[in-house]
Amino acid sequence: MLKERIKKLRKIFQQSGLDLFLTDDFANRYYLSGLESSAGWLLISLNSAYLLVDSRYFEKAKKEVSDFFEVIEVEDFFKATARICETQKIKRVGFESHNLTHQKLVRLKSALRGKKLVGTIGLVEDLRSQKDESEVTLILRSIRVAEIAFKNILNLIKPGVSEAELAWELEKKMRDLGAEKVAWQPLLIAVGENSALPHYGHGKHKIKNGDIVQFDFGAVVGGYYSDISRVVFVGKPSVRQKQIYNLVLEAQRQAIDLVKDGAVGGRIDGKVKEFLRKKTDGVFRHSLGHGVGLEIHELPRLYVGSKEKLQSGNVITIEPGIYLPGWGGVRIEDMVLITKDGCKVLTKLPKKIEEVTV
Repeated sequence: MLKERIKKLRKIFQQSGLDLFLTDDFANRYYLSGLESSAGWLLISLNSAYLLVDSRYFEKAKKEVSDFFEVIEVEDFFKATARICETQKIKRVGFESHNLTHQKLVRLKSALRGKKLVGTIGLVEDLRSQKDESEVTLILRSIRVAEIAFKNILNLIKPGVSEAELAWELEKKMRDLGAEKVAWQPLLIAVGENSALPHYGHGKHKIKNGDIVQFDFGAVVGGYYSDISRVVFVGKPSVRQKQIYNLVLEAQRQAIDLVKDGAVGGRIDGKVKEFLRKKTDGVFRHSLGHGVGLEIHELPRLYVGSKEKLQSGNVITIEPGIYLPGWGGVRIEDMVLITKDGCKVLTKLPKKIEEVTV
């Protein structure tokens, strides 16, 4: 599996005239080598692969990383890279211009005098956007952990309970079920008017009867993320609450019908927003969705103006919303796997209004 990923990457950077590709990005390093570490450089030439780590990770890397990588313990990543470039007679080095800091780039230029440094964007991220079977399996596990945890706290959603209390209980349940961590901090649990804030977080606000409670949460399992949004109504929802909820649900249904291999994400985003604007104010201004995998936000992205085409193997979110300041908001988010003929919805939590009323 890792060999196949390296093979694909080599083909891409060879077409760009590169002799060697360098990444120090956590997710890209993990995707290509399988090593989870806070530091390390991965250097891939056309016929060799090197993993440079400091003393903290050397023994771990020797045990966990495939033997087609040469694991090297280093004190100075820049000098070690220069030595490899000299040994391999490297002339053109590709680095990730969107990840490498300016400070590191200055030091790299100094260490690699005489070499041509070429900035690249998204070479590994493009590969990561199409998930293989093993990745989809881990994403499904992450989704199931989040879903079971959510179901286990439904009985706690009642008047007098605070957003922070629900956030803590949800996080605990996900950890108890095997999550390495939650997908982000703070988890979003927004009560009442707070639900009109798309990235609110959570606070001390307490639930009262008639409130909307907006949840946006996820787990990390095996390094892979999940991302789910659900609304819960405390008590019988009002006519207005039902209207807004059903509009968002219909918008999501339309989006799910539109996504497939070859579809342009920006166009789908535009169509869904156009549908909602004809019905209500407060239409979401964030993107309709994004890729999910080793990071919570990956390629592809579904937003107006984007010309990215969806591809089979993409795992993306579909998350339309309506946000009305002073009233509240509704966002419903599922994860789907793009296929040649459409998509497979991976999230299984119920969405019918009677199923989300407590």
